[in-house]
Amino acid sequence: MHLKLKSLALATGVVLLIGMQPAVFATPATAGESELSSLIAKKAAILESLHKKAKKALVNSAQDKVFPNYFHAAHGHRHEAKAKIEQVTLAVQSNFHVEEMCLIDPSGPEITRIVGSVIAPDEELSPDESGAIFFAPGFAKAPRRVHLSPPYMSPDAHKWVLAYTTPVVVDDEKKAILHYEHGLDVFQNALKGGAYILAVSEDGYVISDSRKSLNIILNNDNSEELAGYFQTLEQSEGAGLS
Repeated sequence: MHLKLKSLALATGVVLLIGMQPAVFATPATAGESELSSLIAKKAAILESLHKKAKKALVNSAQDKVFPNYFHAAHGHRHEAKAKIEQVTLAVQSNFHVEEMCLIDPSGPEITRIVGSVIAPDEELSPDESGAIFFAPGFAKAPRRVHLSPPYMSPDAHKWVLAYTTPVVVDDEKKAILHYEHGLDVFQNALKGGAYILAVSEDGYVISDSRKSLNIILNNDNSEELAGYFQTLEQSEGAGLS
């Protein structure tokens, strides 16, 4: 993953913004320049590795022969192939502990979905996911490429997540998108240790803070706005950017 870096300064430390995706790191101002550079590089590498593994796993899954088998089958004879797709997605969920994983038709309906390790029955599949934050960008991606979404409240996992989405291509045609969600706690756990580290969304909300646990579970008021769960970078630091 190519990283575009930009440095900012806080009264309490230095912040490094990485690209447009959620990844900002802050360290105490008391750290020496060499120590600071080393820590930033280490934490950036951890996040980059996490994203790279998640993208690779999703792309590899989308190349499985179960997908051509499903789309080559006549519409009335896809049940067996669909069951095999569900087994593939269950295996991915088991290995990577994703919150939710689904296969979505270009017109919007879900073809398959798992949440945790539970397969959704046909009658519970969404009839239209075309408005989802990952839908259009996912279909716009080239084969074997992955779209990483901004954070959003998952209506299935009931927590804040990031979505990884890739097209499923059969006979040179995008037949569906395959996507899965990682809860923000994955990033919280990955960035623990050493000086404090913050991960900040594109629009400035702190979505991971190694100093404390952040609430990512759906609130009783059903708020799905970042402001209902997370502070801005300025609020978290108690100081504006200089």
